[in-house]
Amino acid sequence: MSDIILLLNCKGGIIIEFELNIIRSIQSIASPFLDGLFQLITMFGEEAILIPLIAVIYWTFNKKMGEYIAYSSLTSVLINGAVKDAFKAKRPIGEPGIRSLRVETATGYSFPSGHTQGTASFWGAIAIYLKKNYMYAISGIIIVSVAISRLYLGVHYPKDVLFGAIFGLLTSFITYKLFNKVNNKIALYFGTFIIFIPALLYAHSADFIKGMGTFLGFVLGIYVEKKYINFSVEGKLSNKILRVVIGLAILIILKVGLKAILPKKSVFDFIRYFMVVFFGIGLYPAIFKKFKL
Repeated sequence: MSDIILLLNCKGGIIIEFELNIIRSIQSIASPFLDGLFQLITMFGEEAILIPLIAVIYWTFNKKMGEYIAYSSLTSVLINGAVKDAFKAKRPIGEPGIRSLRVETATGYSFPSGHTQGTASFWGAIAIYLKKNYMYAISGIIIVSVAISRLYLGVHYPKDVLFGAIFGLLTSFITYKLFNKVNNKIALYFGTFIIFIPALLYAHSADFIKGMGTFLGFVLGIYVEKKYINFSVEGKLSNKILRVVIGLAILIILKVGLKAILPKKSVFDFIRYFMVVFFGIGLYPAIFKKFKL
């Protein structure tokens, strides 16, 4: 038995070293320009970019499309958090010959890459929904670019970004099928949320807790909007711009304000993300509908 364990550890070490060499090869072309470029590219997989884009689509462009993209993206967040907390894989940060940048975004464990998976589930959902060749191409370029950025920045192994992309694309495909097949969307969303509750037995990371709060805010927000508000995305361009600017400003103030006043504990992270998303999906539409924005 000890020989088998030694052999497995040996093979694991060989694989990790092979992956580290891939990262080192990519980083061999490093320059100040590429440092800035890849730090910019990696932002396409962060909530600071994805959430405003979902809001713009949902509030002003296509409500149904925005709802599906949100469902795909938020389901992907929970899958990513549950898998990360199950494997507890270390990042390449600090490994010999590896230079890591923008490490403040490298939260939690390494496998799978949250940035890559989030990018794949978001842009994959857009491509699947629109069914346009140009969108498939654009989405593919963005997903691959974000994946490479995570390697260049030295915060993920190749397998992390590979499986992140696979999980993200599979999530966008499966959620699209469910979204079109299940008529009772609230039951679908709530059922999806319930599936992840058992993961709380082992998944205690901040990212997973925030994801659970975000998803529940999405479910209840959609319920309130469908039952009591039912807003339309139609309107003047100037009104739509105001709708987005005011809405995003309120969300930022709400997120920052709640972070400042609530204790720094997981349960309050859950509450904070729940409130922000619930407001954005379920309450803010009532405001811009009333004021005809």
